[in-house]
Amino acid sequence: MPLVRIDIMEGRPPEMIRELHERVAALVAEVLDTPIERVRTYITQFPPQAWGIGGVPADVSRAAEVEARRAAAAARDEAAQP
Repeated sequence: MPLVRIDIMEGRPPEMIRELHERVAALVAEVLDTPIERVRTYITQFPPQAWGIGGVPADVSRAAEVEARRAAAAARDEAAQP
């Protein structure tokens, strides 16, 4: 039973995370010639301040990217409200 673990910075929409699970599992099943039902995926999302890049927290080194993800998430949440 293959297990693929992916660590990413949080802030991506749930649809993107679902697609990542689906596509990674399909690729692993194909490459390893195993049924997709045997493939496990585990995605861990970390807050930007817990993710370091070159010794600098991502909320500092990638402030613009982090803010853009926050704004996009807020817009999605707002659009989803009745």
